[in-house]
Amino acid sequence: MTGLLFVEVMSRYSNHAPPLLDKLQKLAQSVALDIEAGRPIDPAEPPRVHKLDERLDSETMARIVGEYEAGGSSESIGTLFCLSKRSVIKILREAGVKVRYPRMTEAELRRATMLYNSGSSLVEVGNRLGRDHSTIHKALQRAGVRMRDSHGRP
Repeated sequence: MTGLLFVEVMSRYSNHAPPLLDKLQKLAQSVALDIEAGRPIDPAEPPRVHKLDERLDSETMARIVGEYEAGGSSESIGTLFCLSKRSVIKILREAGVKVRYPRMTEAELRRATMLYNSGSSLVEVGNRLGRDHSTIHKALQRAGVRMRDSHGRP
């Protein structure tokens, strides 16, 4: 009874009534048929598995570890296996592999500090050193360099 009231109100007040009503009626009929038949509704696609240990077998995880130990970056391995960088690092840590952190050397840090203090932006410093601007920012902060306001405020 409430379904008919919804259909009546929908047709009276909606600009999209005809196409939506057709879809709604087809959906209602298919659900009613499945419920009456006493069988569960089959989704078009199986549900996606999100857990890494359920998605990947032990052989694939071993290949990921092997690629990393051979010198591959977590980002490139993630691209190769259709995983995020974070997922690759999680697999490596669970396998007991020590994850590499590409920290800046002392010479790079001195050069970055000099460039930043001379007025270069973090992006410019990063481009010159071949690093991301966020890496430069974190390194300069750890080194105690006073950061400029990026919005020009005093």
